[in-house]
Amino acid sequence: MPNNWHWKYWLEEFPQAAYEAFRPRTGPETFLDYWRGQGGRVRDDYMGALGQQALRGEPPSLSFVDFLGNYPFMQRWLGMSPERRGFSPGRYAPRMRWNMFGRSR
Repeated sequence: MPNNWHWKYWLEEFPQAAYEAFRPRTGPETFLDYWRGQGGRVRDDYMGALGQQALRGEPPSLSFVDFLGNYPFMQRWLGMSPERRGFSPGRYAPRMRWNMFGRSR
């Protein structure tokens, strides 16, 4: 996003609009569904980043738009377990069955 972008202030006042503008639009359906509902979690991460700035003795000056521009959407997604991402390995691989009391031939 260009530094001379004049509407940036508006997105700062409407964080949901900023999130929707930066939210991923391409990828697997489970990926897109996951990020549709994570606006609150991303805002919490942003507040944590502001808190870290304050703890370092810096003024909390990171804008939400700048934070979203560097947010690792794909890395966060890939860091989750397959089950949380909507993939069930058992769905594709048959379960192993042990026949411990069967006769051997």
